[in-house]
Amino acid sequence: MTLEQYTPERFDRLTLRLFDLASELREIANGARQAGIGTLPVHDKKALLWIDNLEQWTRKTRINFEILQRKQ
Repeated sequence: MTLEQYTPERFDRLTLRLFDLASELREIANGARQAGIGTLPVHDKKALLWIDNLEQWTRKTRINFEILQRKQ
């Protein structure tokens, strides 16, 4: 695994990408609700795994940030 250096701007870009995805999923949910579509078949195993990994990565990043912040 490669250790990448993140600036605050890079965190912001990542965050905006995640917000865009969340917004798109909300649009799908609202559209399905309005159209009366009760269920939509999707393959979600990988997406849920990626989200779990992203949550773990975020927690580790927070810990590393807090350690670095205390050293400052």
